[in-house]
Amino acid sequence: MYVDLSIPIGRRAPGVEFEQWLHRDGIRQLSRRIRALPGDSRRDRYVNYWRWLTGARRLRERDLPGGCFLSNEFYRMSVHQGTHVDAPFHYGPECAGEPAKKVMDLPLEWFSGPGVVLDVRGCGGRVTATGVKEALDAASSGLGPETVVGPGTVVLFRTDSDLRLGTPAYYTESTAITPEAVDHLLDLGVKVLGTDCWSFDGPARAMVESFYDTRDPGALWPTHLHGRKREFIQIEGLAGLRGLPRAPFTFMAFPIALADAGAAWCRAVAHVQEPR
Repeated sequence: MYVDLSIPIGRRAPGVEFEQWLHRDGIRQLSRRIRALPGDSRRDRYVNYWRWLTGARRLRERDLPGGCFLSNEFYRMSVHQGTHVDAPFHYGPECAGEPAKKVMDLPLEWFSGPGVVLDVRGCGGRVTATGVKEALDAASSGLGPETVVGPGTVVLFRTDSDLRLGTPAYYTESTAITPEAVDHLLDLGVKVLGTDCWSFDGPARAMVESFYDTRDPGALWPTHLHGRKREFIQIEGLAGLRGLPRAPFTFMAFPIALADAGAAWCRAVAHVQEPR
């Protein structure tokens, strides 16, 4: 069976601009667009535009079955809206002294592989390397000794932050995955990490206030900026990790093919083998 681990992007979500053409709107929009079609010569464009102005090349409800054409939707939003993949270019222009990879530079095989959920709900809002080790031990004991976290494994952090979606607490009470926690997994060969929080770093307000209290640049988005030193992929805004069974599963979350982007939306899914 397939388990959806993604957050739907709503038309009224903060940061989203939405426009929709319903089916009857589609006739008007199509009528305008057939003034000029791909492949038209300059003469065709002039002639067809004149025919459109005079009404000879316009569509009316009677021209289409049911008086309806096709719907269309337009979303204007950040590539970090909803469930999305962060590529190393998001963290900085370079990673480990080399040009940082953008979305289209990432190998697709990184985004499909055995998944492991680490339950870090009891970490107190900050996951350290020790917390990762403890969660790994707990996951291994639940799944059996055959469970090995290493190259190709996708590690997902369960905090249940997605239960607060739609409230300010989703952003103000999120759990930070520290650079040392990331390093422990990178040392095991893991490349792709995911969280059901809005970000791998903690609440923005807490980071900003800490910076102004200490003037320590390390207080600002430390895990993201750690991606300038070591290459790893973050998948943020996951949901429903608590719904995954103990059995091993395959995780998939392919980023949308956006050229020149440091992040991209994705549809995160777990494929779980049903018991026979």
